[in-house]
Amino acid sequence: VELSFSKNGRALGVAFQVSKEALARRALLPHVLCRGCAVELNFGQKEAPAFPAPPGFVFVHAVPPAERVRTPLPPRTTEECEVLLMVGLPGSGKTQWARKHTEENREKRYNILGTETVLQQMRPNGPDVEELDAKSQDLLVQQAAQCLSKLVQIAPRARRNFILDQCNVYNSGQRRKLLAFKGFARKVVVIVPTEDDWKKRLELRKEAEGEDVPESVMLEMRANYSLPEKSDYLDEVVYGELPKEEAQPLVTKYREEARKLLPPSEKRANRRNNRNKRNRQNRNRGQGY
Repeated sequence: VELSFSKNGRALGVAFQVSKEALARRALLPHVLCRGCAVELNFGQKEAPAFPAPPGFVFVHAVPPAERVRTPLPPRTTEECEVLLMVGLPGSGKTQWARKHTEENREKRYNILGTETVLQQMRPNGPDVEELDAKSQDLLVQQAAQCLSKLVQIAPRARRNFILDQCNVYNSGQRRKLLAFKGFARKVVVIVPTEDDWKKRLELRKEAEGEDVPESVMLEMRANYSLPEKSDYLDEVVYGELPKEEAQPLVTKYREEARKLLPPSEKRANRRNNRNKRNRQNRNRGQGY
């Protein structure tokens, strides 16, 4: 199967080829990805194209209905929808699990809502893209965090399947987000690797992203790490790596160690208020809270 393009009636040649075996009888659906542009599509519903079509070209609108393939339908009701809330410290492997689960369950067409997903949509593409300086990168991260917050807020209105790829280690945050998805099948996926594996992944994360989660933010997360339990707003808890029997002692250890290293609660509250704006940005960089 050859895919080619033309511009204003002038053929631009073959863009790429796909073997029929690779398609495995799956249909190719039209898709447009662009930024800052208004797009109008003509599938043959108009009387005439803006420019002459290539010889033998058939508009989708003219294909007999029996030969067409319908796009996958969304869930018919909210009750058929599912939301997975990822829970884990920065660098634990939440994003990798979410991507793998999405790939293995394509029929569910999950929408992953996470800081990295939003950042990928916001970064410019192309071979000659200049690397952002530290100030511009921080601003981009702040904007991505704001976008993600809004997306999580409006997501329950859509009949889709979602994966909320943030840290979500705070019990209050888990409850607040899941309550918004009333009617959905609500599940939590807890990712707790071994301590050695977690440290290795943190280093890999730092190498890939060029920055580390601030120690104060990490201590706050560890000190407040709470493993969820089934409740009226949570249907199922899945442990994606270590089972609960091994994860619980490790989380308890992280929590106790962090609380010993943190200053007294009153002073900590004052310090947290003073750096609230900065930490909000850093926490979202660490995939939310």
